[in-house]
Formats: sequence, structure tokens, C-alpha cells
Amino acid sequence: MMNGFVECCLIICSASNIRMLLSNKMNSHTHHMLKKTMLYRIFRRAFIRTAAICLIANSLLCSAAFAGEIVDRVVAVINEDVITLSELEAEAMPAYEKIRQEAPSSQVDEAMKNAQRDILRGMIDHKLLIQRAAKRNIEVSSAEIEGAINRILEQNSITVEQFRQQLASMGLAEEKYRESLRDQILRSKLIGYEIRSKVVITNEQIDAYYRDHYSKNNNPEGYHILQFGSGWNDNGGRSASREEAQKRAEQLREMVRAGENFKDIAKNHSDLPSAVDGGDIGTFTKAELADYMWLAIRDLRPGEVSNIIETPSGFQFFRLLSSSSDGVITQAPLENVREEIRATLYDQELKRKFELWVKELRENSYIEELL
Repeated sequence: MMNGFVECCLIICSASNIRMLLSNKMNSHTHHMLKKTMLYRIFRRAFIRTAAICLIANSLLCSAAFAGEIVDRVVAVINEDVITLSELEAEAMPAYEKIRQEAPSSQVDEAMKNAQRDILRGMIDHKLLIQRAAKRNIEVSSAEIEGAINRILEQNSITVEQFRQQLASMGLAEEKYRESLRDQILRSKLIGYEIRSKVVITNEQIDAYYRDHYSKNNNPEGYHILQFGSGWNDNGGRSASREEAQKRAEQLREMVRAGENFKDIAKNHSDLPSAVDGGDIGTFTKAELADYMWLAIRDLRPGEVSNIIETPSGFQFFRLLSSSSDGVITQAPLENVREEIRATLYDQELKRKFELWVKELRENSYIEELL
């Protein structure tokens, strides 16, 4: 058993030495010459591959030395970093649980394999972003994390203790949440540096979008609506109580009426599934609308914001973008929806540039999936 332990330590040391080589800590002249040739790429890939093999061998030897322990292994190599099977399984656990609960039994295995593959690729992209941030010397301080948490508490009108209770109810440790928040801030700073600052939406683009989506005579019959919802714990919302959920809805509605972008408010603060689309739920006829929704919007003119109403899923308010009935189209004035249009176009362009940027990162990196 002692021999097995010694072998494990030796392999760990070997892997560490390889990581030092991969960190480019070699003679600067040699490094410069290698980088000018294809030999550099071959050299680098060979060492990365060797590092992965060493880590896999380490797992197997350690398992043999300490019988009864679960064997871990490398499932992906991303430049100098690796992702292990245990890390992948931990990340995929919520998706696995959902599949087990919702998928037909005959489709569970295939669905879990597909989910595992998709989650691994997402983890690979995340590693690439972390590596890029390190290269750019982008960091996140403890003060930035505390500031983000304080904003969350303020926006949701909750105390630190209530915040911790909510984390506990979701089975999430505060340390893990802070780590996730740190990654979100780092990602946002990196995207701001690499992409966001390069996205520009002109007034000409906004005018064209307005003509194409608000002014054409072939708009579908019905009412085009933006939606915001504020719930509490009992119905899946983020507020601790019904009173807090109502207070949140009132505060955010006033922000919208004061000129804040409805879609940004909905995307960042709404508890409804439509938050993903900035609250845009599309166009509905009167017959398709729930009674409470119809009562909220029926007297609105396009561009106006409704009063707050209480619904089975919490407190909601709406903005009517346009209406079409009996061939007569009424749309919100351009100035009333200019910022919503700007946000829509901005999100579309940001997504397009981000996808191209990640694709370029992948093409310029050494990536190997070992599932």
C-alpha cells in the first residue's frame, strides 16, 4: 500500500512539472524560437496530452493503493487546465435529477448522455473565459462581491439573514454562491472588455426595426405585451413574503414609469419564465389572454404601463406595445419604445459577437474531450 502511495506522489509531481512547462517557464529565447514554428504547437500538444495521461494514471494508481475509493478521471483538457469526471458530475447533477423526473424511462439514458455532453462543452467554454480573463489580468475583488450581494439585498428588499435562509432552502452553501457570483462578475467584466464596448446600435437601426416590427400592416391580430412578475417563496419567487413581493413590484413599476428600460428590468428582476426574453411574451388575441391579463391591459394605449395586479404566480404589471383589431393597427409611438428596441437590437448583436468570439477562442486553443 505504501508503494502505491509513493507512486501516486511521484505521478503528481510529474504532472506538476509538466504544468510548469506548459506555463511557458522555460528559456525565453528557446520559447521565442519554438513559437515561430509548427514545432511549438506539436510540443505544446504533446505535453498537454502527457499531463492528461499522468492525471488519469494518478487516479487509477491511487484507486489501487486505496481500495474502495471511487476512480476519478480526466474528461477534458483545455490548454493547461483539465476537467475531471467528478467535477462534471457535480455540475450535471441538477440536470440529471430533472431528466429522471420528467423524461420517459426509455429515454432517460440517452437524455442524460446528451445533457452530460452539453454541460461539458459549457464547462469547457467557461474554462476558456477564465483563462482569457487571467491573460487580461482581469480580477474580481472581495469588495466587488460584497457590493453585488448588497445590491441583491436592496433590490429584493431582504435582510442578510433572509438571504441566507433562501440559499439554505435551495440547498446552496453561501460560499458556493459567492464563488458563482465571482464567476458571473468576472465573465461580465471580460465580455465588457472584449465585446460589449464594441457593440453600437445606431438610430437608423432602431428606426428600421420600428418600421419592420411596429408599423407594418400585416401584424398579427391581437395585443403585443411585455410582462413583469414578482413572487415570493411559496410560489417560486425570490421575495421572502407576499408583502415584500408587492413592494418589489411597486418599486420596479415606478422605475419603468420613470423611464427605465422595461426589458432590462424584466430580464434582471422578474420571477417569471418570460424574464429570459425581457418580459416579451409576444402577441395574443383577447380570447387567448387570461382574464386578469385582459382586465389589466384593455384600457391601455400602446406604450403605457398597467397597474399592478395580483395573480396566482404573484404580482404582475404589463406594457402594451401594440394592438391590432379588425385590420386597424395601433402601435406605441417610437419614442415610447425606443429604449426597448435598442435593448433588443443590442442583445441580438451581443449574442452574435459573443458566439463568434467563443468560436475563435476554441479554434485558437488546445481542447480534447475524453468522455
